[in-house]
Amino acid sequence: MSREACTQNLRKIAEWAAATPLSALPRETLVRAARVVADDLAAITGARAEPEVKKFHERVLACASREEATVFRGGRRRTDRISAAVANAVAADWLELDEGFRPASCHAGLYVLPALLGEAEARNLPAGEMLRAVVLAYEIVTRVAMTFSQKTVTMQSHGRFAAVGAAASVALSRNADSKLLLAALGTAATLIGPSPRTHLAAGILSRNVWPASGAWSGAMAVDWAECGITGAPEAFYDVYAGVLGNAANPDALVNGLGERFSIMEGYTKIYACCQHLHAAVEATVAMREEVLKEGRLEDVSSIRVDTHPLAIALVNDRPGSTLGAKFSMSHAVAAALVTGTGGAEAFSVRTLTDPAIDRLRSRLSVAPYEANLPPPNDRPSRVTIEFKSGRCVQRECLSAVGGPDRPLPPEIVFEKITALAAPAYPKMRPVLEELATLPAGPMVRGWADTVAEFCC
Repeated sequence: MSREACTQNLRKIAEWAAATPLSALPRETLVRAARVVADDLAAITGARAEPEVKKFHERVLACASREEATVFRGGRRRTDRISAAVANAVAADWLELDEGFRPASCHAGLYVLPALLGEAEARNLPAGEMLRAVVLAYEIVTRVAMTFSQKTVTMQSHGRFAAVGAAASVALSRNADSKLLLAALGTAATLIGPSPRTHLAAGILSRNVWPASGAWSGAMAVDWAECGITGAPEAFYDVYAGVLGNAANPDALVNGLGERFSIMEGYTKIYACCQHLHAAVEATVAMREEVLKEGRLEDVSSIRVDTHPLAIALVNDRPGSTLGAKFSMSHAVAAALVTGTGGAEAFSVRTLTDPAIDRLRSRLSVAPYEANLPPPNDRPSRVTIEFKSGRCVQRECLSAVGGPDRPLPPEIVFEKITALAAPAYPKMRPVLEELATLPAGPMVRGWADTVAEFCC
């Protein structure tokens, strides 16, 4: 029964998405979509100097055969749309500053955008139509994430959903009908990756390419579907429930469809680490001044973090890579204390060997937060810092800033472009800020023309 219900509801959401024109989408969803584009473009461009990203981008661009889409690392060096999607997807989650979705573990913008950006630029798709694809593809992939929940959290969402988001966005950008959209989605569901969650805290860098694998698979699923190589909607239940053993809630695919939009429930990151650590980082930054008044950081004897189940396992006092640091409660809190920030500089290569951070990492322990709070306060942290003298400083954060319950002002999103991308693209911020106001001219202007404007 669940298999049949999932299949029927997938058909319904595909029919709804394919039949929904730009004019039917609420203005606020398109404004939010423009901010998601800006947010993730900042994260993509901001990773351009990371040594692994730089080497891969150079390799991709050295093999360029067609100049269809930009690899966002400064200037307008282009390659074919799928290679550009892969290159940009590798960069997109490197800094851990891409946006995410709170009701289920799903970085929908990360899964939707790299393939869509390449497709939209190659075809010079009107910017408004690109935003339509963002909103609707975001809806599809987040509803799939809410439908199939892990009984035991062993896989990260990047491998589970990236191909689905990419297939949805590319198909919708081509104005696919529901039959073609569903055919591509059915194939994409069979191309997901295992994405072991243990790789996160271990800092294994192959984790950063899972969205790139999904971008390639999802984009190719659409090309294949257009050639008659199609998937089946039953694949979703067969893969997620049958193979992976996930629980299935078919109603999540269609409840409130067209009445509320998932993109309005996304969060924006100002802390460059796993969102599960954000409450602890926010509490630490907020208490730092008081901590320094109490004594020197060298005199801290212990740090205890009472936190939620998703963060309990993320303890690593010797991260071997910047990725490991971004998924280490030990590093995130220690670096916030030493640097006074939770931004990208707190997770740079330099911080891995900083003696002050290293000393504090070894003094941190975690314990379960005593209460199971309902959303949005279901990811709380309480940080307690004790000095050798016995004095303590404590601060609690129930829900980190950036989510729909504590939204950041729009200028913060665009400030990320200034911080991360302005050295490469000084015009990116004003161009994308204007797009987020949905003016008539930029909405009908092709995305390739928009990219050319901020790349020049």
